[in-house]
Amino acid sequence: MKYIAKDEIHNYPLLDFNGNIHLIQSESDIKSSCEILASHKVIGFDTETKPSFKKGVSYNISLLQLSAGNSVYLFRINKIGFDKKIIEILSNKNILKVGIDIKNDLLGLKKLKSFKENNFVDLNTLAIKKGYQSIGAVKLSIMLLGCRISKSQRLSDWSADNLTESQINYAAIDAWICPKILQSFKDKSLFP
Repeated sequence: MKYIAKDEIHNYPLLDFNGNIHLIQSESDIKSSCEILASHKVIGFDTETKPSFKKGVSYNISLLQLSAGNSVYLFRINKIGFDKKIIEILSNKNILKVGIDIKNDLLGLKKLKSFKENNFVDLNTLAIKKGYQSIGAVKLSIMLLGCRISKSQRLSDWSADNLTESQINYAAIDAWICPKILQSFKDKSLFP
């Protein structure tokens, strides 16, 4: 299946994430988290930003999500800053970073600190090249994994002092799902 209609989305079961979520809110947690991430060959990538509902108003990225295996690391960039250890991972040519519609994520991070990203794969771009007509996290999850993900927290306040349990789970799934989708492309001999 390379296409799914919007009205068919709710026919698929909602994905449940049972992995480990690490909320990184202090500088002391950055180093150990980045060391673990740097030991993996493939990691999931996503960011979250407080939404703006006014024309001309925008906000900086609040959260960077990186996943490795069954663990997701949620870096509260608005609290801890965009640390050089995180930038080293995003610049490391030996680690494949996998995300969906990553252009704006990378632009947002570069507004915080200039860096040269290396070895990123955008699943939307890959899907289009392989003839898929539906793209985005929800539709790619359905077509390649047989289940959907919730987008109910997408427009919530990611700069809040404390993230809700729903926000944390949503953010974790958004990064964790990306390597799973890439593996499905590999299993179908559609990557590299």
